[in-house]
Amino acid sequence: MLGIINFTHSDPLFQAIEDKSLVYRDTPKKLLEMLLNGKISCAMISLLEYFRHKDSLEIVESATIHSKNATMSTLLVSREPGIREPMKIAVTEHTKTTAFYLELVLKKLDIRYELLWSQKRDADSLLEEAEYALVIGDEALKVFNSHYNIIWDVGSQFSSTYSKMPVFSVTVKRKGVDCSEELRQLDTAILGYGQFAEGFAQEDGKKLGIDPSVLRQYFRTIKHDFNSEVRRTIGFMESMSS
Repeated sequence: MLGIINFTHSDPLFQAIEDKSLVYRDTPKKLLEMLLNGKISCAMISLLEYFRHKDSLEIVESATIHSKNATMSTLLVSREPGIREPMKIAVTEHTKTTAFYLELVLKKLDIRYELLWSQKRDADSLLEEAEYALVIGDEALKVFNSHYNIIWDVGSQFSSTYSKMPVFSVTVKRKGVDCSEELRQLDTAILGYGQFAEGFAQEDGKKLGIDPSVLRQYFRTIKHDFNSEVRRTIGFMESMSS
């Protein structure tokens, strides 16, 4: 069984898979739990969680979630414009990798900060807990239809600060487990992703209450292939997280 993240960025990827009976969709956190429990053989999970479980998981050069620069679904937001130190930032617990990118940027720019971890996901709720909020995925996309100030697109800020493309999720499998058929399906889906993106821009836009033009741009921004730049970022992130 193959685990695919149930965020909007993977909707066209899921649709491009021919045999959907091989696929289970859930959050990165849940997919990791199922991998470690042996309930699924391979899955897309948070890059940072892969580093933490390298004893039992191995990376597969298949689907990733990355972007060349702007990401759109990793946003540092606030009710007011600008940065005031020390920054108190409410962070959803579903975003370990993006939070790490944010910390790398804040430290590089010598900005004083404190992360306040939260079980909440949406900007409204997170901004009740701190002046700033880090939102990801679908909740970040909803911000483009809100009145909140976008301080940074964290993926873009990381890219400009470190000259590397941000990689958020990678495909891994349990060591010693054969999931070649699932991976064949996934590799084929990467090539077919684009043909479904326009339809999902309309469908997901209606479901999430987001202008389809935002999602069209988003689907053009998010990439799924595994390439040399992805490999370079993975090596950098592993060295920084160890």
